[in-house]
Amino acid sequence: MKSFLTAALLTATILGTPAMAFGVSTHNLIPNLSFPTSDAQTVTQDSAKTGK
Repeated sequence: MKSFLTAALLTATILGTPAMAFGVSTHNLIPNLSFPTSDAQTVTQDSAKTGK
């Protein structure tokens, strides 16, 4: 039984190595979340119009 498990483990390792070497790239899975900077707007008392 030990020889069967050893042979199965070696076979799985040899067959699985190319699959791991050519694995899916993960650098495109998370999108870039950079936002553009907004322009500063001047604040005046007339633009708010709070009392009207």
